[in-house]
Formats: sequence, C-alpha cells, structure tokens
Amino acid sequence: MNTIKTLIAIFCAATLPLLTCAQADTAWQKANALYAEGKYAEASEAYLQLEKSGKVSSALFYNAGNAFYKQGEVAKAILYYERALRLAPDDEDVRYNLELANLQIVDKIEPIPQFFVVTWIQSFCNIFDVDTWGVVGVALFAATLMLALIVLFGRTPRRKKVAFATAVACLSMSIVATFVAMREKRHLNSHLEAIVYAPVTSVKASPDAGGVDLFVLHEGTKVERLETIGSWEKIKTADGNQGWLPTTAIENI
Repeated sequence: MNTIKTLIAIFCAATLPLLTCAQADTAWQKANALYAEGKYAEASEAYLQLEKSGKVSSALFYNAGNAFYKQGEVAKAILYYERALRLAPDDEDVRYNLELANLQIVDKIEPIPQFFVVTWIQSFCNIFDVDTWGVVGVALFAATLMLALIVLFGRTPRRKKVAFATAVACLSMSIVATFVAMREKRHLNSHLEAIVYAPVTSVKASPDAGGVDLFVLHEGTKVERLETIGSWEKIKTADGNQGWLPTTAIENI
C-alpha cells in the first residue's frame, strides 16, 4: 500500500508542472481570444491574472499594454509597455507603441541629453535580453576551456599560439557578456523607475502634505525613484527636477 501511495505521489509531482503549463497556455489563448473579439477590459483582466500567476513575459506585458491602450487607459498602457521593454529592450513594436502612448500624456518633459558614451553602452547592452547575455557568457567561457585544452595538449606551436590568442579573446568577451547580464539583471530587479498613476499630483518640496508645491505631474509620466520616507517617494523627472509625492501616486515599472 505504501509503495502504491509513493508511486502516486511521484506521478502527481511529475505531472503537476505539465498541468500548470497547460493551464497557463489555455489562459493565454483565452486572453488573446478576448482581445481579438474586442473585449479589451476582460482581456486586460485575463492578462493581469497571468501576471499574478508568475507567467510573465515581454509578450504578456505588451498585450496587456495594448488592451489598456484600447480602453483609453494610457497610464496603465505605458506601465506595461515599459515592463515589456525591460524584458525585450530591442523590440521595435513595443518601442513604437510606447512612443505612441507617450504622445497622449499631458506632461511633455524633455530629457537631459546623455553623454554619447553612456548612450553607446546602453545600446550595446540592449543588443540581447538578460537571459541571452547569460547564455553568451557561458558559451564563451566553455569555448575558453576547450581552447585551453588545445593550448595544453596541442601538437604544434602554431596551433597552440592561435588557440591561446583565441582563448584570451573568448575569455574577455565572456567576462563582458557576464558583466552585462549581471548589470541588466540588477536593473530588472531594481524597480527604481515608476509611472505616475494619479490623474494629477503635486510634487512637494518635503515629504509631507503641508510641503511647498514645486510642480505638478499628470498620469502616464515616467519618473525615477530616489528615496522612500514613510508613505512618500522622492522622485526625479527626465529633465532633472526633483521632489516628493505620495507613494500611492505612482506604480513601479
């Protein structure tokens, strides 16, 4: 009897992930079907349920953004386009729809121009997503080890020299790829950027309701989170202006 119970437990443990994946696929297809039928509110709710279940992806966030955009909920659309872009920084469709949504927000903030080196580094990091950078780093390190064997046991000096030079290049590129993967992973987990969700909110000079009003922000504007004190967030806009607003006024990307 105990043997049968053990076998049943093993079978259930083995099939549970398959059932979970099948359920997620069904929920994904249902959400997409609702969107195709023009039931955008129901589709967005279905996408949010998938997000809560942990089945996140750039495609999920992108489709959720589209569903919110169709409903005229621009701030939510921008939030989910931004989340999609964090996972797929080179996705042109996401970038296009994000730019389209940003045209509809009230605050037209001109960002401070970045030094060209910073722009170049960011463009380089955006060539692949974080998982791909990790795979590239591991693959190059494996190639380095294989080349090291040729250096140690190669039969001709010429082959050893070529293998050594190639191994050094592979190791260097592996270090770069691994560094980029770690950098992008930290960025994904940092949640230092947010979208203003309140229709309109006053940015204060201090973290309290009685603070002096510095300027006003409207929903959909992207800000950088600098500091948290109680229920207040110190934020910075793309043009460098800083101030405090309630935590409830923003949603983390």
